Amino acid sequence: MRVRRPERPGLAQSLWDIGVTMRNSPAVERILARIPSSRGVILRYHSVNDDPVWTGDYMQETLVVAPGDFEKHVSHLVERYRIVSVDQLVDAMRRGRAIDARTVAITFDDGYEDNFRFAFPILRRHGATATFYVTTGAVADEEILWTVRLRHAVRRSRQRALCLSFLRDRTVDLSTDEAREEAIKLLTTIFKQSSRLRADAVLDEVLDRCGVGFEDGGRRIMMNWDEIAEMHRAGMTIGSHSVGHYNLPSLDAHELTAQVSESKARLEDALGERVDHFAYPNGRVSSHFDARVARVVAEEGFRSAVTSVRGYVSARHSPYCLPRLGVRARSIDVVRLGADIQRARLARTGGRIAWAGDEARRGASPRSRTG
Repeated sequence: MRVRRPERPGLAQSLWDIGVTMRNSPAVERILARIPSSRGVILRYHSVNDDPVWTGDYMQETLVVAPGDFEKHVSHLVERYRIVSVDQLVDAMRRGRAIDARTVAITFDDGYEDNFRFAFPILRRHGATATFYVTTGAVADEEILWTVRLRHAVRRSRQRALCLSFLRDRTVDLSTDEAREEAIKLLTTIFKQSSRLRADAVLDEVLDRCGVGFEDGGRRIMMNWDEIAEMHRAGMTIGSHSVGHYNLPSLDAHELTAQVSESKARLEDALGERVDHFAYPNGRVSSHFDARVARVVAEEGFRSAVTSVRGYVSARHSPYCLPRLGVRARSIDVVRLGADIQRARLARTGGRIAWAGDEARRGASPRSRTG
């Protein structure tokens, strides 16, 4: 049974606050770290930025970590954990080696420009490494990521409500900031659960009804190819996050293969080296991967794929269905982050992860453009 936070002050609230303080204390992290296990944790970040306009109008607030907070995270991780690349982690798994309980891999999804401007220098300053999963169709703002376009349109719209045909003319409230956030959640869910053709139609209608043209605010949203290549040369790992950030299980066979293979080809052409790692886009809201998708990723020559499913990583996991721990607003404090890492390391993970991975391994015949 899930315990909910008390809504009224009093003894229950006091006990809740004490429990939260104990649960997220440095002592808890140290105690849990002593429990032996052969499990590591992969962290999932998105944006590192301190621009208040970016946080909200362009990017979901819970997915943005301020540069100062990220520096604290990296410093804490370097001091208490063993930061490895996804390459190292996957190599250990494929060879059946036990994973050190202090093992942590840092990953970023999407490819935002602030990854290069803020996160990259911080990682280098601390001698740490990370993997950056890039949505290739959005590089250098060639195509603004749909998540950014949808959020910007709803947040900036002067409309107080939207009447949308795909909701059978149901009215979506935009009268308050809270209502706009709920609208974004609803529309994001619909987009992620839709086929590519319907998803594009959904986005086009929302943008049209909002009546707002996209304004970049004088900023570049995504990294460019030179920045991606510079990070790669400096020892960061570059992976694929598909071409268009669609919900892959919703795509037909041709579209699915294109989203996976074309992203790999574009990255390998830009970097001049093999790209081995993939991140399934669109997590949590709906199923963002399954056995069919995992099999295609394996067949197209990737050596691993990460999910947005919370959990630990061990040698028993399929390399095509690796759990991660999302770093959200509630995890910004380093003490909470450390406690979250230890709890993820000791938690149980769902059978769906192993099932999809086993299916992928049985059906895959990996190939690579680069040999």
